[in-house]
Amino acid sequence: MRIVICPEYQYLSNWIHQIPRLFATGDGDLLFKGRNQVRLFEVEGKKLVVKRFKRNDIIKRIVYTFFRESKARRSYENAVLLRKRGFHTPHEVAYIEETSLGLVSQVYYVCGYTDSQPIRPRLIEQTPFDEQLAMVYAQYVASLHAAGVLHRDLNPTNVLVDAENHFELIDINRMRFFDGPVPKNDCMENLTLFYWLTPAYRFILKEYARQRGWTEADIAEAIRVKERHDKRWIRRKKITHLGKYEVLH
Repeated sequence: MRIVICPEYQYLSNWIHQIPRLFATGDGDLLFKGRNQVRLFEVEGKKLVVKRFKRNDIIKRIVYTFFRESKARRSYENAVLLRKRGFHTPHEVAYIEETSLGLVSQVYYVCGYTDSQPIRPRLIEQTPFDEQLAMVYAQYVASLHAAGVLHRDLNPTNVLVDAENHFELIDINRMRFFDGPVPKNDCMENLTLFYWLTPAYRFILKEYARQRGWTEADIAEAIRVKERHDKRWIRRKKITHLGKYEVLH
């Protein structure tokens, strides 16, 4: 088993080593259970969140042992890089990689707890959507891209906001960092992850474009990219029969 602990949290080393056992016995408060499992713990007066990723199959065990960093390690390292670029995410505490027959089989990521909530209710589920939040969210994403930060799962449940409209990113194992601004084509594709082509999406795109100095032609191209993205998504869902969908315009 490999464990890496942030220097600021070395005093929790004994507890961190117990995390696999705590999950096995169902300790902690269950926050989410699906492909991955997320639990909340309070240790020495501090709230910590632990995400246990889905157990790797044999192919992924080989990949994450020899060719690519595990999701837990990427989450930890991406948190460090995000903060260096001036953006917030719950502070990294540790990551754990359990092995079986020399291969990485099960991984855990430990980070601080946040009271911030997903932007989805205020920008998607609420009618009309919160224009003030949409405005600052567009500015936030523009600042991410300008700083070379690409969150490859930038959906409205992975961006959290507090009462003062300050943002935090979660589920950060899938990210890419550029030396300069994110290329425009990548920005357009990244924006498609927000939601369907709704009034909120168009509002956000317009403010984002203003922040980035995009032209009307750029906005039109971003809309076309979005339309293609949504059509591909619907087609993929139809083919795989992974559930019902509702397209909102």
